[in-house]
Amino acid sequence: MCPECERARQRARPSAARRGLGYDHQQAATLILAEATECAICHLPPAPGDPLTAGHIDDRQIGGGNELANYQPEHLSCNSRKKALGSRIVLVAGPPCAGKTTYVQHQAIDGDLVLDLDAIARDLGSTRYWHHDAATMARANAVMRREVLRLAATRRGRAWIIRCVPNGRTRTGLARMVRADEVVVLLPPGRTLVRRAQARPDPVGTIRSINDWLARYTESPLDTVIKDARRIRARSQA
Repeated sequence: MCPECERARQRARPSAARRGLGYDHQQAATLILAEATECAICHLPPAPGDPLTAGHIDDRQIGGGNELANYQPEHLSCNSRKKALGSRIVLVAGPPCAGKTTYVQHQAIDGDLVLDLDAIARDLGSTRYWHHDAATMARANAVMRREVLRLAATRRGRAWIIRCVPNGRTRTGLARMVRADEVVVLLPPGRTLVRRAQARPDPVGTIRSINDWLARYTESPLDTVIKDARRIRARSQA
């Protein structure tokens, strides 16, 4: 904008206090930035043209307040990008070997929350990529339930939930509980699933799990179903 238009925009913009950024915000921001050394979103230090600012963790539009615990240091550019992207929750479902984790890895951006049962199990000490022991799986499922409930209560930022969930009614219930913006079901051809299963440490057990999922699968009106493995790769690289 030209200088005159920029001045007009600033005059028309509500004051910081009217936008909910009064004294309590300024105090919290001062405390957060006093010892900040990097951005909480991209984990890089401040740059001369991109300093750190105090950003809300839970946006005020979804109930976040100006308490100190709801702030984190963010680059101005990361803060602006976060606001532009807004809040978005996606549930990604499908049988074993459908490519759910790979799909999310290509779609997610820095700062997104990814809830993946296998990743949680590894964080809890499992040395396996799949087929974790029963005790670890029980703990991982408890963590997953807790995080899903927290997400449903706060609807914070951008998040991806990776679950098998073959039953359409169950999938719909989970999507509505977390107020998901999209439900993606990855369903590549059976031969693709079998080929991927054969590359895993327990191909027989994996194929059995795939067949069990397919036998229990029902559709949901909320689903975006991707059946072509090539489309899954193309979309994940978009």
